[in-house]
Amino acid sequence: MIDVHEMRQSLQRLGEVSDWKFALGLHIRFANPTLLYQTYPQEWMNFYTANGLVFVDPTVKWAMTHTGICDWSELADQDESNVFGQAAEFGLRFGKAIAIGESSRSAGFFTHPSRKIEQAEAEEARALLEELHEMTKGVESLPEGELERLRSELRF
Repeated sequence: MIDVHEMRQSLQRLGEVSDWKFALGLHIRFANPTLLYQTYPQEWMNFYTANGLVFVDPTVKWAMTHTGICDWSELADQDESNVFGQAAEFGLRFGKAIAIGESSRSAGFFTHPSRKIEQAEAEEARALLEELHEMTKGVESLPEGELERLRSELRF
C-alpha cells in the first residue's frame, strides 16, 4: 500500500530544495506517467498541452532514452520546435531533466526563472525522485479509482 503521508512529505521536501518549478512523472507507461505532479505555472501547462509540446520536447525525448541528469543547455541543438524558447516566455529559463529506472521509468523536469540549477540541487532532486519511484512501485497495477484518489490527495 502506498503511504500518501510519506509521499506528501517527499514532494514537500522536493519543493524545499530550491525555489524552482517542476514536473514529476512516476512510472511512465507508453509515454504517459501513472502519477504526475506539477508546480509549473498553469498558463504554461495549458499552453504546453494545447500545443502538444510533449511530442517535441527534447527533455522528454532524452528522459525516455537515458538515465541520469541532463541540463537543458546540453539539449539546445535538439530543440527544433523551440520548446525552450517558448518555456522562457513563461518564466522557465533554466532547467534540468532527471530520469531513473529501467523496467519502470520515472522522470523529473526542474526549471528556474533566473539562474542555472546547481548540480547539488539536481543530485538532491534525483535522490528524492528515486525515493518517490521506490515508494510507488506497483502503482501501475492499481485500479483506476485508487489512482484517482492518489492523484487528488497529492495535488499541489
